Amino acid sequence: MNRLRLLLPTLLDIVVPIVLYFVLRKLGVDQFWALTVAGIGTGVYALFNTIRRRKLDFIGILVLLEVALSAALIFTTDDPRVVAIKPAFYTALAGLYFLFTCVVGKPVVYIAAAPIASGGDPVRAEAYVQAWDESATFRLRERLMTAAFGVALVVESVLRVWIVYHWSPAKLDESFVISQLPGLVLIVAVLGFVRLQVPALSKIVDGIQERMAAQPV
Repeated sequence: MNRLRLLLPTLLDIVVPIVLYFVLRKLGVDQFWALTVAGIGTGVYALFNTIRRRKLDFIGILVLLEVALSAALIFTTDDPRVVAIKPAFYTALAGLYFLFTCVVGKPVVYIAAAPIASGGDPVRAEAYVQAWDESATFRLRERLMTAAFGVALVVESVLRVWIVYHWSPAKLDESFVISQLPGLVLIVAVLGFVRLQVPALSKIVDGIQERMAAQPV
C-alpha cells in the first residue's frame, strides 16, 4: 500500500492529463486549449498540495513556475507543441536539482525517505540520522539513488521534447500520449534500483539502532 501511495502522484501526473486531453478533444476543443487545460488541471492539483503543506519548498516553487509559464504561454503562443513539451521544463529543473543535492548538502532521497525509514519511531529516526553521519556506504547509496532519479528526470525531459517534435504536428495526439511513456518506464526502473538499495541501507540503520539500545541510559 505504501508503494502504491508513492507511485500515485506520478500516475496521476501521467494519466490525468491524457484522459482530460482526449475528453476535451472529443468535445471539439482544439489541440492548443485541450493541452493547456489538461496541464492546468495537474498544476492546480499540485498547487492545492503546496497550500495544504503550508510550505514553499522546491516543489512549491516548481508549481508556481508552472502556473506562471502556463499563463504566459496562453498569451505568447498558439503552437500546441510548445504546450505539449511544457512539463519537460519542470522535470529537467527537478532533475538538475536532484543532481545538485548529490554534491551540496544532503540528497533529496535521503531527506524524503526519512519519515518512511523511521516509521514514526524517534529512536530509529535518530539512528537514520547517525547512519548518514557515520557510514560512507550509507551516504554513497543515498547519493546514488538521488542521482538515479535526477538522471531519469533529465532524460525524460529530453525524450519528451524529441518525441513531440519528431512527429508531425498533424499527429500531435499520438505524440502527446507517447511522450508520457518514457517517464513511466524510467520511474519504474529507478524505483527498482532504489528497492535493491533498501536492504543494505536498512541493515546499516539496524546496526546503529541496536548499538544505541545497548548503550546504558
